[in-house]
Amino acid sequence: MHKLSRRPVLAAAALALLASITALFLWIDSDTAHSYSTGIGEQRTIQLADGSTVELNARSRVKVRLTDRRRDVALIEGQALFRVAKDKQRPFVVRAGDAQVRAVGTEFDVYKKQAETVVTVVEGRVETYSGAGGADAAAIMLSAGEQLTVLPHTVTKPTRADTVAATAWVQKRLMFEETPLNEVAEEFNRYNRRPLTIDGAELQTLKISGVYSSTDPASLINFLRSQNSINVIETENQVRVVRRDAH
Repeated sequence: MHKLSRRPVLAAAALALLASITALFLWIDSDTAHSYSTGIGEQRTIQLADGSTVELNARSRVKVRLTDRRRDVALIEGQALFRVAKDKQRPFVVRAGDAQVRAVGTEFDVYKKQAETVVTVVEGRVETYSGAGGADAAAIMLSAGEQLTVLPHTVTKPTRADTVAATAWVQKRLMFEETPLNEVAEEFNRYNRRPLTIDGAELQTLKISGVYSSTDPASLINFLRSQNSINVIETENQVRVVRRDAH
């Protein structure tokens, strides 16, 4: 009897979830949603009708829909810095992977990586949610100078962040602090048509630090060449990093 009585409730919940997911895709694909994108090494500043600004990093794509009640942005791929105009009647919501960020008037950076999404607040405060449930999930409040990472099944606790490093890409700089080489390569490849490839798990986890130019690949390549344990092999199609004793 109990199982039978729960079926309408479960069915209603399933329909509600389906409706919310359908609504999300409808606005993303709607004719009223404007799409913006950048290519390799390209950056773009987008002025929205509400007075907000979106700084779009290389190899990034967003869809924006502004209505009388909401301001919705889907970060399909890449990274963007949002400077949100204050409008208490229309929340500004950014969706990126498993992350959802809600702001009224603030400045924050969202970086949708291959396996995670990193949210960094430069000014003001934002509410961050995880999972497809969005508003059904518990909100995590982030203040200026804080950062968190949203993964498919978990969210890190807010930590203090170097906002200068997180937004250095706006100034055409790449800043790394004990960053694994595979993550460095992922970042480098946003700006260069010859991808940086790392051979071997040991090298991929090798951590490096420094500040490099995103418009001058040689700044990072020359640093890698100076490392005793690394050999850099350049071809027309790629920049390959191998162990110096590898063949």
